[in-house]
Amino acid sequence: MSTDVSLVRCADYDQKTVMNSVRRAIDLVGGINAFVNPGERILLKPNLLKARPPEAAVTTHPEVVRAVIRLVHEAGATALVGDSPGIGDLRRVCERSGILDVVDQEGAVLVDFDEAVTVKNTGRFQRFEVARIAREADGIINLPKFKTHGMTILTGAVKNMFGCIPGKRKVQWHLSTGVDHASFMGMLVELAGLLKPRLTIMDAVVGMEGNGPGSGDPRTLGLIIAGQDPVAVDVVGAGVVGVAPAILPVVRAAFDAKLGETRMENIRILGERLADVQVGHFRLPPREHLEWRMPEWSRRLLKEALTTRPVINDHHCIKCGICQSHCPQKAIVDADRKPVINYRNCIRCFCCQEFCPSGAITVGKGWLLGLMRS
Repeated sequence: MSTDVSLVRCADYDQKTVMNSVRRAIDLVGGINAFVNPGERILLKPNLLKARPPEAAVTTHPEVVRAVIRLVHEAGATALVGDSPGIGDLRRVCERSGILDVVDQEGAVLVDFDEAVTVKNTGRFQRFEVARIAREADGIINLPKFKTHGMTILTGAVKNMFGCIPGKRKVQWHLSTGVDHASFMGMLVELAGLLKPRLTIMDAVVGMEGNGPGSGDPRTLGLIIAGQDPVAVDVVGAGVVGVAPAILPVVRAAFDAKLGETRMENIRILGERLADVQVGHFRLPPREHLEWRMPEWSRRLLKEALTTRPVINDHHCIKCGICQSHCPQKAIVDADRKPVINYRNCIRCFCCQEFCPSGAITVGKGWLLGLMRS
């Protein structure tokens, strides 16, 4: 049985253009009334990593959020908009990203993720603490931004649901999984499976390449990608930029957990043909690891040579201390009034790189990776 994912062109963020493209993308996979019922409270979960303007491509664009709010309201439901930003309070991030104006203009409700509830899970991870509203809303519509990421290579639909874990509880997941990145990816997949967003609509009009997810370069892709299965949406997104889904840690974790559709041949793409919208020369971060291909004895011997790591560029560093405060391992210390990473303690979660406001932290290669082709 195939899984449907729609692929619709959207040339820019003109309000009418986005509305038409989002409506068509949803219509192709069943229409808004297949996912939203009258009288329901529907949580819209955009990517609100930190307070950056829309043109920086760090957050889901406000016009995409506007279009989905309107469609939810057309279906007779109430639209709630919320997230747990990595840096800053929700209202400030929404104001800077342009989403607060859209929420006010369209009569939606901005909701905080401060309060958490414990939810039992039947998979490997037996419980999650998630935002109360994510459980009490009648349904979730997932609104990720297409970006690169130092740990996951690409970040999109599955990773976006991690924002439903409030505040510092995200840090606890990095601590509990440590250097076992496969475990962290498995957690992301199980969380998405637990929350079961009814629909995912990915903002890939302008994505981010290079040093994502917070300091990369905007890259026009010109697409809206939509589907019921967030894993399948991520697989199609990877195909757009010429990345084999099998190299993505999240997709590998989904395959192992048998959650979502990980094989392109089992995904029915509606709208545009993938071959017609693919973009070339999309810049990824260095490959996260080669460790997973190697036996245990060689992983121990060559760990430092074969793993990527966060690297601080002293010339770009503004010495704000955000990297230190967001490091779950406290692996970043002051040395001569500048941050230095203790790699013995570093678990390569790339939280520092994700939250750095100046783009001073990048993904660096171990010395042996540097000799290989990425």
